[in-house]
Formats: sequence, structure tokens, C-alpha cells
Amino acid sequence: MSFSPEVLPNSWLWIGHFIYLFLLGFALWRMPWHHLFDSRDSHIFFASWVILWLVWRQGGGITEGMEFHLLMVTSVTLMFGWQYALISVSMAQLGLSIEGKAEWMAYSVNVLCNGVIPIFITYGLYRLKYILMPRHFFIYIYIAAFFGGALSMLASRLIGMGLLLLSGTYTLLSLGNEPLFIIVMLFPEAFLNGLVMTVFVAYRPEWVSSFNDDKYLKGK
Repeated sequence: MSFSPEVLPNSWLWIGHFIYLFLLGFALWRMPWHHLFDSRDSHIFFASWVILWLVWRQGGGITEGMEFHLLMVTSVTLMFGWQYALISVSMAQLGLSIEGKAEWMAYSVNVLCNGVIPIFITYGLYRLKYILMPRHFFIYIYIAAFFGGALSMLASRLIGMGLLLLSGTYTLLSLGNEPLFIIVMLFPEAFLNGLVMTVFVAYRPEWVSSFNDDKYLKGK
């Protein structure tokens, strides 16, 4: 989604700023800062900003606000944890705002919809899987990465569309067939996150904070 003052009331945009700043402050407070002092960790983390920015800037849509692009937030969350993922999505949206592809006034709402919602859907599903399911490599990939990617995309786009409808800017009929693109985007998002996490877990497990060889592979 790509919101602007033209499609959402200013009061909603300001509420978005307050919610975003609260979550950002909480993330900075709970953040494991020591990872930034390890050049191996920090380089990969900084690269995630650029990758998200490049992916997000490819978005497009017919109706203003209903922008469609891959998110890749699930992979970032599983790799770095929710606190660092929030910083990554914030920097990616900052890049879009600087280059004029997104409105500054809608910065916070865009981060919340495109980043924060997928982060907490992914993290919540990962924790639920960790508690309720066996710790197995394929369960991790299919549930946390593949299904997590699809569910985060679905939640992000449905909530974004809901905001546009509740604001009165559009009706469901005026959106035409665009809501169907939400379904179309689920498999690419799921597949790409599943593929990325499979490669990283297999060849660079040290890059994935949510994966532990001893718990998921040893003795399996």
C-alpha cells in the first residue's frame, strides 16, 4: 500500500505517527545493540535496508493507495528479530520518501501497513509454531517462512484496503478487480520468502537469528 493525505484523513495520519513512534521507541529500548558492533552482523543488516528499498520501489497499482509489491518482511524478521526488522522497514520507507515515491506525511502509516503488520504477523506465527509444533527444519520453512510470508501479505493488504474503505475514499465496488490482486500476490510472497530462508538456513545459518542447528537439525 502507498497512502497519501489524499486518501486518508490527516487525523488518521497523525494517529499513525504516534503509534509508529511508540513502537519505534519500544523497539530501540528492547534492541540487542551488541549485534551492531559485529561487522559481520551489521553488514548483512544494512544490506537488508537496500534490498527492501529496491523491492518496495517496484510497486504499482491503478487506484491511488492500492499499491502492490512484494514485502519480504518475513525474511527480514526471521533473520534479525522484530526490533531490527522494524528499523529495516523504516529505512526502506525512508528511501522511498526521499526519492519522492511516497508522501512524507503518510510515512508512519505506510511503515505500519507495509512493515509493522507483517513483522508482528511473522513473529507471532513463529512463536506459536515454536511453542506448539515440533522443531523441525521443514516445519520451520513451511510454517514460519512460506505460510508466514503469505499470511503477512494477506493481513497487510486487507488492513490497508480496510483503511481506504473506512475512510470513505473508496467503496468496494469502486475498487473493481483490484482486491483480487491481493490473492494473486500471496504465492509469490510465500515462495520468495520460503526460498530465501531455505538458502540462508542451509548455507548461512549464522545469519538467521530465529534458527538453531541444534534444535532444528540435530538428531532429526
